[in-house]
Amino acid sequence: MKTDTLRWHQKIAALIALVATVNLVVPAATANAADKLADLSSVLGELRKGGYVIYIRHGATEQTGAGDEAADLTKCETQRNLSAEGREQAAQIGKAFRALGIPVGTVTSSPFCRTKDTARLAFGRFTVSNDLHFTIGADAGETKRFTESLRRMLSTPPAKATNAVIVAHSANLREAAGIWPKPEGVAYVFQPLPGGQFEAIAMVLPEDWGKAAKLKVSGSSN
Repeated sequence: MKTDTLRWHQKIAALIALVATVNLVVPAATANAADKLADLSSVLGELRKGGYVIYIRHGATEQTGAGDEAADLTKCETQRNLSAEGREQAAQIGKAFRALGIPVGTVTSSPFCRTKDTARLAFGRFTVSNDLHFTIGADAGETKRFTESLRRMLSTPPAKATNAVIVAHSANLREAAGIWPKPEGVAYVFQPLPGGQFEAIAMVLPEDWGKAAKLKVSGSSN
């Protein structure tokens, strides 16, 4: 009887271990999310060559007024929108991209006004993807679809000698890559890998783009 009980406990332990293993089958980016990522200066040379996917969380937003609970995607006044700081962040990010010579191919935005405005102010253009809809508040089926779509975007190499830019939300990246992007305006640089995988290689704070651009200008004038 004791032997049967021991075997039963061993089977339960093995099953728990198997479930834990299955839950750990994640994209490369998730496995590396807790590691210290490189800064902009470390990857700037590679970004100038292209080949990366840059995920930007929308710029700083107004913390009062309309929320997203009853958001109408056709009416910005029903949504949480960029603050004056957020609009300036976006403009400075785009200015820095141009000053630093970082080539941008596709720019894909979530359908919310704060992401579209960030993309417009930074890059002057964007294409909306409904699959980048804010995952908070979405049901399980929608979240799964949004997550799978974002993983495909992060693992798809951009056109030659360009970088792809995605402007979206915090929760979407957490679901797809295990990364909670903070603060608003932060960017993560991803390297697409074979087999539908991807790896986060750098984190860039919103102010870091402008600082790097100023250093470039200062260096070129010496």
